[in-house]
Amino acid sequence: MAISNILKDIRIERNLIQEDLAEATGSCSRTIGRIERGERNPSLEMAIRLAHYLDMGVEEIFKLDDGPSCQQKTEE
Repeated sequence: MAISNILKDIRIERNLIQEDLAEATGSCSRTIGRIERGERNPSLEMAIRLAHYLDMGVEEIFKLDDGPSCQQKTEE
């Protein structure tokens, strides 16, 4: 199951640059860029730090992409 996000949309809407998010979360702008592009999933700690800084819930920023559940896989 993959994780998608709207981090870049939120960042642009709030006139932030990747460096702003990186500094606020103790990360680097390369990591923020990779998360935005879906090349890397954030750790739980990073997801919480981003959500806290943006004053949003983690689930508002990050979503699990729909896929078969574990139960569906075992039934097949």
